[in-house]
Amino acid sequence: KTQITDTEYKHLKTNVHQKRNHLRHPPKLRLKEEGGLEADINVKSSERKPLILDDIQHLLMYTMLHTDSPYRPNRWAILEKASHITHTIVLLIEGFTLYDYVSSTSKLTFTELFKNQLEVIVPNSNMFQELACVPLTETNRDVLIQEYGTLEAAMLNSKDHSLVRKSIFNICDAGDDSGEDESSEEEMDLPEGDKFPRTMLLMSPIQMINHDYPVPLAGNLQHLYKDYVMFNDNYKHVHTKSPLFGLDCEMVQTADNDSELARVSICNESGENIYETLVRPQKDITNYLTKYSGLTEEIMKNVTKTRAGVQKDLKNFLPPDAILVGQSLNFDLKAMRMMHPYVMDTSVLYNLSGEPNSKTKLKVLAKKFLGIDIQSDADGHSSIEDSKASLDLVKLKLSKDIYFGDQVLQNRKNYNNKIHKIGIIGKKMVEEGFIEEKPGEEITTTLFNHAARKNKKTSIITTNDDSIDYRKYFGTALAQQNGEKNKINYENVQTADEVIERTTLNAINYDFNLSYVKLEKSDSVEQSVVNLNRWIDELWKTLSLNGMLVVVMGGGRIKSNTNSGVSLLRVKSN
Repeated sequence: KTQITDTEYKHLKTNVHQKRNHLRHPPKLRLKEEGGLEADINVKSSERKPLILDDIQHLLMYTMLHTDSPYRPNRWAILEKASHITHTIVLLIEGFTLYDYVSSTSKLTFTELFKNQLEVIVPNSNMFQELACVPLTETNRDVLIQEYGTLEAAMLNSKDHSLVRKSIFNICDAGDDSGEDESSEEEMDLPEGDKFPRTMLLMSPIQMINHDYPVPLAGNLQHLYKDYVMFNDNYKHVHTKSPLFGLDCEMVQTADNDSELARVSICNESGENIYETLVRPQKDITNYLTKYSGLTEEIMKNVTKTRAGVQKDLKNFLPPDAILVGQSLNFDLKAMRMMHPYVMDTSVLYNLSGEPNSKTKLKVLAKKFLGIDIQSDADGHSSIEDSKASLDLVKLKLSKDIYFGDQVLQNRKNYNNKIHKIGIIGKKMVEEGFIEEKPGEEITTTLFNHAARKNKKTSIITTNDDSIDYRKYFGTALAQQNGEKNKINYENVQTADEVIERTTLNAINYDFNLSYVKLEKSDSVEQSVVNLNRWIDELWKTLSLNGMLVVVMGGGRIKSNTNSGVSLLRVKSN
């Protein structure tokens, strides 16, 4: 008989008990009414609110890192008993759009497997990069790793959202000479007075959605904002020297209790008022709200400028990489019926309570941080004064640090300082291979490297694609560490069929499996459907009990105007 020690017996007993507990309490994925169920492809297209690829990434990180995850899918889903997930298989398919999926539903044999079939906005290319990677530039490394202490904290503010913005707004390719990427090396060249890249203060696409900013996503939001106008026809990528413009509007009350635009003020970074106009509402004014707007019947009686006139004035008036700054700017943009991809919201950047959803009035922020009294005139508010105050608050924060005036970030920093010692973590992560340090090049951390830090084993299997340098996303974590087996397995094979074959062989041995295939341009939709049926069936059979399968497909084989893809999700249970 084979003898085992008391320690081995206790360890075995603990494992058996843990497995039984996991079987008794399986993980469950539930979509929220708002955010999740609204994205279901069975919802009428005009009422649907699609997810963005970041939403899927947040779910995947939470399945791997649980409570240690810097991101959670709370915006759209609830994953109960996440720690009971045995392993995760993710299949990324580039070259099959939402249109392809819906038009082929009757021929897809796997649709009944997935209760959750969601529309997701994906880039026309680089799906792998957008889902997997959270790049930090050299400048961000200095600012974030040394300042934040940990990459977990840094990720909350450092993710390069340019691909997501590009898939939503009309932004020129970063490769042309018309603009710069948000994470380019130009970020090392900071404007005088800035202590860190101003791009770090931009609202992310998810923040914009959560804070009710007008965003031209497909479905319900596209219908809701169909009459809205962009500030520019063609945007350029923002960078550290993109100009800031303060914006504030005043409203009046009109018939049917509506609130309508009545005044617009814009100032430049020097505090100069560059655009100012009164606006005649479409409906009759019933209340001038003078206490707040500063407007009266006398002031408004000869006004002829309409909201459409304002839109015409401001169309291409600002530079294509302009950053709009304001307090709860979503209300101003909605009043103007205009949209813009680059915004900074002082009600989000400054937080005095430590509660993430708590917002402090501009008047209070101006007094506390700028030492000035605003909105105190008996004749009412001044939109010029408010726009300058918001701009000055952002400029003040840029002259300090990312934490200045934000108790939420400060609390997070204090927490992480207790867990990790500042000054050691960044160096340790480089030494252990969780990030790769190369002078003058991008430092990248990914969900794979985060998994490796938590002793989670990851397998990535891809087809050959010269346009993507996969290895730069894994850093040196692929290297042997103290003779132990690699925590990240990477394989590059010739065909999509080989990707699926290798995944089925590897999946049970890894906590996280990512398989990436690019459909051949020469394949017809009918041939692609045959392949998808076979691939997904094989992966589902491979998935263990309490495992999660996530399929994301999108990106046209021929470059198209549609950015709509599909995500299928299911946890395997008894």
